[in-house]
Amino acid sequence: MFTVNIRVASAVQRGRDTMSLQTPLVLALPSRSLVASFADGCRAAALDFVNRVAVSRDKEVLAEWLRGPYQEHVVMLARSRSRRMGAAHVVPGALEKLLAETRLEVSVGLLRARDVEDGVGFGYSALASGFVYRCQDQTGTAGWVPVAQPRMRLADRVLSLVAADYLLRSEDYETQLFTCATCGVTAFDAERAEIGVCGAHPLQSDIRELAPARLARAG
Repeated sequence: MFTVNIRVASAVQRGRDTMSLQTPLVLALPSRSLVASFADGCRAAALDFVNRVAVSRDKEVLAEWLRGPYQEHVVMLARSRSRRMGAAHVVPGALEKLLAETRLEVSVGLLRARDVEDGVGFGYSALASGFVYRCQDQTGTAGWVPVAQPRMRLADRVLSLVAADYLLRSEDYETQLFTCATCGVTAFDAERAEIGVCGAHPLQSDIRELAPARLARAG
């Protein structure tokens, strides 16, 4: 079940002597929160940023995402609690550049996660940077939780959500993740991933199937 965790953990173990990494404590998820549903939330929050927030160019949309979907899925370190999280410090003229650069960096991270080999490096980087910690739910199921650090870059905040989901189920990234060739939306759908077009756009086969039905109604 945790195939990727084993692969990444092995990579961390091999580098432990040279990098002096310390294994963080295992955190307990809130009661009634299950690892699978928590990972679903991390994935949804990351996709929401890529598909909606980053293209909105709206300061309030970014602030709402930080206070809502993002904050609901991260552990705040004690020394960062006094620092208000939001987008108020972003200069309006620089917001568009920040969101565009962040979306590009996150997209590159998603591409890495799609690759069987490079995905291991992506997961290892998240672990080595302390962007994710081990967690466990009330059933004893192990997973990962993103960590919010002081002065953390926006791209790293989004990628920590991706990493928490990826480390639990890398196979989804390898077989289901794609970016629509028509509208640029990033989504998880194994069937559509093979075609490269999201569900918002009809396929040629769909159009051919509809044509006879329309002709029959016209007759």
